[in-house]
Amino acid sequence: MHVPPPSLTDLHGIWRRTLVREADGSTDSTTSTTWLQGPTLFTDLRQPPNLAEAVGGRCLAELDRPQLLVLSTQKAFAGTLEQDGEVFRWVRRIDLHPPASLPDAGTLHFEDGVLIEHGLYEDYLERWEPADRPAADPVGAVLEDPADGCAGQLVRLGSWFGYVRDRTEPLGTPGLPSTPLTERVLGCAGHAEAVTLLDCEVSLGRIRAGRWEIVRSTLPHRVGAELRPEATRSGDALRILDADPNGSGRSREWRLAHVEGPPRLLTDDRSRS
Repeated sequence: MHVPPPSLTDLHGIWRRTLVREADGSTDSTTSTTWLQGPTLFTDLRQPPNLAEAVGGRCLAELDRPQLLVLSTQKAFAGTLEQDGEVFRWVRRIDLHPPASLPDAGTLHFEDGVLIEHGLYEDYLERWEPADRPAADPVGAVLEDPADGCAGQLVRLGSWFGYVRDRTEPLGTPGLPSTPLTERVLGCAGHAEAVTLLDCEVSLGRIRAGRWEIVRSTLPHRVGAELRPEATRSGDALRILDADPNGSGRSREWRLAHVEGPPRLLTDDRSRS
């Protein structure tokens, strides 16, 4: 019996991966993997077990080379989810790792409330279970920083949010071979170069008691930090509390390049179900 694919609307919510089976037959159920899907914009963060114990909560500049190498084993990316019939494609606008040689695409279908993903260009299977399906309208924004040219993204669903800030310089060109991130960090001539390679933020958080608090992040020092998104007077930009690799806070002004959903929810600090 043919199972019809879900629509993009069916996927709005927060999903946790419970199992992945790779092309070589190996499986993984221990990597902490969360996918936050907005109207079309998404955030995906995948962290190995015991990451916090290995790196603590220190900023990038305070971590030694082995700890920076541990951070490079995370996977994190964000962008737009596109649907073409039964095929879904996760277009990665921002990625902790260099661009992959193959598109991130697969098929999706539900089995007893569990979302099953089969790879289209790679032979993998992933099982996703809903962590939360907020009834409130989802909202997302593509962000641009005119000051340093880096890209960003903010997605909110109910009390959940995903905030992403790219490096100022890309790691590679999509479709072309590139050196893996871990090898790049290992081969850096100095500590500062390694820090720059890892200065890419993909954070997930919750809005509680009026605070936009980060609860998981590719950057250890950002966990527990408050985002504080604020609309500018002109209404075409957001100010967000960011931090540099030394842990020093700074207010970053993002231009709203594209917004999907109710814009007021990008700054509203009330928790919504």
